[in-house]
Amino acid sequence: MTVLWSWHHPTDDWARPGVNHIVKGILGDVRSGDIVLLHDYVSGKTQTIDALRVILPKLTEEGYRFVTVSEMLHLKNSKTNMVNR
Repeated sequence: MTVLWSWHHPTDDWARPGVNHIVKGILGDVRSGDIVLLHDYVSGKTQTIDALRVILPKLTEEGYRFVTVSEMLHLKNSKTNMVNR
């Protein structure tokens, strides 16, 4: 199965654009069910980890949960099966 990420999050974290740019790229247009692509390694000092220190608590405060893609697909399939019964 091919899984893509939500294109409307311009984080550009791989280019080290600054923590605020990464944070705004995610928090500026977050939606339920989004898959956010971030890079865990970039050449030089990463800014992604510092951005996540802002992003994760804020999204948690807003009621978001973080799940794996497998969990998301299972939840989606469970809801679809419940509707089709």
